[in-house]
Amino acid sequence: MKTNRIIYLLLIMMLIWIAALNFGLSNLSKKENAQVINEYNINGFSTDFTRIVDECKPSIVTINADGNILSGFVYYQEKDSVYILTAYHGVSQTNMISVTFGSSYTEAAELVGHDIYTDLAVLRINTPYEIATLKLGDSTLTKQGEFVICIGTPVSADYAGSVEMGMIAARDLMIENNITADEEHYSYYLDVIQLSADLAYGYSGSPLINMSGEIIGMNTMSLPGDFTFAITSNEIKLIADKIIAKEDNIRNILGIKGSYIRNMYNYEKTNLGVSLETINGIYVSKVKENTPAYQAGVRPGDVVLSINEKEINSLNDYLSIVHTPAEDIVFTYSRHGDIHVQGLGND
Repeated sequence: MKTNRIIYLLLIMMLIWIAALNFGLSNLSKKENAQVINEYNINGFSTDFTRIVDECKPSIVTINADGNILSGFVYYQEKDSVYILTAYHGVSQTNMISVTFGSSYTEAAELVGHDIYTDLAVLRINTPYEIATLKLGDSTLTKQGEFVICIGTPVSADYAGSVEMGMIAARDLMIENNITADEEHYSYYLDVIQLSADLAYGYSGSPLINMSGEIIGMNTMSLPGDFTFAITSNEIKLIADKIIAKEDNIRNILGIKGSYIRNMYNYEKTNLGVSLETINGIYVSKVKENTPAYQAGVRPGDVVLSINEKEINSLNDYLSIVHTPAEDIVFTYSRHGDIHVQGLGND
């Protein structure tokens, strides 16, 4: 009898131990799940987005140009001078320009200079305060599909500091742009980032911010109901620094539109008749007449390998040619496997 009781007692103790073990494992699993959820909240969209907004918002301004409202951001400060970047189309041909930080601090601004082709303008204000500047990132490192943030002033100053979210719809994109300014008509190709968001009126001049809090572009134009285009941060820096330093802003209108070979899949190359061994250059889809490229014999279907002996491996290579003074622009391009080198001047 004692033996049976001991066996029963051991069985009961074992059942209790198993039940306790299962209960402990169940609680541990719940804690792990809760920890996973908690980690997602900490490291996911909520905190990343709000942190970036909190850090960048003090450096983003509302601009009033004779009643025309647009956005801008602080780019550089030197002593009492603060330089602000915005969209030129909003501040051109105006008499009075003011810049408002937050909702109450306003200073008069002067137009330091502009670039008609990229729609970039540099404003300057005098202030006794130290104001944080925003860091320009490398726009060539952006990836299609990555999330971005826009902070600006849509419609009116009542909505200053509004936030929009989108994603990179396309990068390394060349679009045709046509503008009329000072009774002159300009038609050219521009490198832009495409944003999958239709920003409201007033967001022009607002920064395009990546998830590291860096500026990778400035929003300038939209197609209604579809998406927005931003000029790249890499081109912004080339132009803004020259304007602030009072240097001549050179822009060579090369006249070619195309796609970077390095972004093409092999089946695209094969379909276009491009050798798979060609890994750099620009595949030309359009050429404007009466431009250096056209005069040098470049035509649709060619691959521009280098310009002025500089290989075109990326957008940065291309922009360095666009913004470098040159008396003569020499194109090296491939056509059906034959290499051509020709330059007829930059008219």
